[in-house]
Amino acid sequence: MPPRHALERLTIDELRKHAPFDEMKPEAMAFLASRLQVAYYPREAVIASPDSGVARRLYIVKQGLVRGSSMAAAGSAADVVLGAGEAFPISALIGRRATVYTYRAESDVFCWELDAKDFHALLERSPRFHAFCTDHLAALVARSHRAVQAEAGASLADAAAMLAPLSSVITRSPVSCGPGTPVREVLARMHAERIGSMVVVDGQGAPAGIFTASDVLGRVAVREAPLDAPIARFMTPDPVTLEEDGTLADAATAMARHGIRHVVVTLDGRLAGVVSERDLFALQRVSVGRTSERIHSARTLQALQGAAEDVRRLARSLLAQGVAAEQLTAMVSALNDAIAQRVIALALERHALAGRWCWLALGSEGRMEQTFVTDQDNALLYVFDDEPSEGEVKARKRAFLRFADEVNEGLAACGFPLCKGDIMARNPRWCLEASEWRALFDGWIRTPLPEALLAATIFFDFRPLAGEPLLAGDLRASVLEQTRANAAFLRAMAENALRSEPPLGLLGKIAADAIDLKGGGAKPFVDGARVLALAQARPETGTAPRLRAVGEREAADAFHFIQGLRLRLGNEVRTEELSPIDRRLLKEAFRGAALLQSRLRLDYHL
Repeated sequence: MPPRHALERLTIDELRKHAPFDEMKPEAMAFLASRLQVAYYPREAVIASPDSGVARRLYIVKQGLVRGSSMAAAGSAADVVLGAGEAFPISALIGRRATVYTYRAESDVFCWELDAKDFHALLERSPRFHAFCTDHLAALVARSHRAVQAEAGASLADAAAMLAPLSSVITRSPVSCGPGTPVREVLARMHAERIGSMVVVDGQGAPAGIFTASDVLGRVAVREAPLDAPIARFMTPDPVTLEEDGTLADAATAMARHGIRHVVVTLDGRLAGVVSERDLFALQRVSVGRTSERIHSARTLQALQGAAEDVRRLARSLLAQGVAAEQLTAMVSALNDAIAQRVIALALERHALAGRWCWLALGSEGRMEQTFVTDQDNALLYVFDDEPSEGEVKARKRAFLRFADEVNEGLAACGFPLCKGDIMARNPRWCLEASEWRALFDGWIRTPLPEALLAATIFFDFRPLAGEPLLAGDLRASVLEQTRANAAFLRAMAENALRSEPPLGLLGKIAADAIDLKGGGAKPFVDGARVLALAQARPETGTAPRLRAVGEREAADAFHFIQGLRLRLGNEVRTEELSPIDRRLLKEAFRGAALLQSRLRLDYHL
């Protein structure tokens, strides 16, 4: 076989791995392969843009990643990330116009290129290619439905992985310095630690700036800056930050929107780590972030309602196709967070709030363990930096309550029912100044009455959702200091946690025909993990992270199995409806709950 023909055969074999080339006729593929050229683009090179004029060729990504960016509206970017087998700019070629996107190499990229005249000739030769190009999205959806069973394992796992928390990719302790650190010392540490960025923190451990490898050239070397000067002169102030329970998709969206390669990760506003562009692309292409982007770009409550429905449909589809419970609950919670944050942002546009504030997620939302239908549990924390009069304090609180009421109603409109127990920020009992919150927690801890223990199951799982997370961090530090020092409160919580026993009989068999997977299954893990974490002053709020933090990894796995059953079957199930393997695994999960409760009995002599 002549070398040219051998190369064309290899090209066809590679293209056949991707739609629509896998369904095109041999003669059309031969025509395509004979006319393709291969081109190389280094990282950050512009491949095509509106400035290029009328589109002159079709690009098919052979290797690497290409980002297409378009300013769809002031201040918001609508990005696509393309990988192997994906083509651009199809619409521009069909319309014989310039592309509206700027396509840039995200890494070293090789593309097959097809001249515009050959592109149009291929449209005439191949009905399949013509259908794909003229109805691109519909063709991809149809293709996805036909291949979903074959491809579900890898593609859905990758999709859920991109919606995992940022903490899942932080593998080392953060490296930081103070604003007064000399540049010479910062460069030496970056070299020694083999890192591409240094986070500059203030006295409270909150990120004040970031200094990256590219700044070394642009801000230090080129300017011949004195190496004894403080790093504060050369850092980028106010870096983009996300709390560690934000998602990898959120980080990808932030990088695209701000044109950056590093996102600083925080826990309650304090430095927890750094996620880089490389961390994200090591997992997969970042197109999964489009779901999150649709939520963030919603400008009306009606648009958010539609996005919320999409989230629920997506979650049920992923569940039906086997995504693990831990990934799925992380995804549901992350997307629900995004919806809540957007509801808050839209409401904030209509309210003038005097003071700093933080919206708190409570209960299952605070633990990031939401299922498909979860009512609201939230609160509002605020601080006044000035010294307002008593009348002004009341007026400001009324403003916060009006704001909270609009947010609670907006969340209800998006499918999150109002809390029947009225544990919501619009309730004056749960819309409090920071000192009032500390006094409230102090009272619960000092006097562990039944009401206090009930509150502990909801309020002690708080985490910041919007506003200033440092306020939540300060409150958490105060709460953890008090709980760890109060043995009587912890013992009372342990006693309370032992009241929800898993349904196991004397011989270790499931002792009930009907099982409450929430109360008798998940609750022993949730309550036990809370006690153990508070006793060790652990800041985690999620059940599985708490269990892992206190050395109970097998209990965390058992908890997620039960969560998976809850997602599939609901909270109430009959044992006869379970498959033999599910019954066996459920029995082992209940044994895990019983062992966890045995640890509580030993620790607190109960």
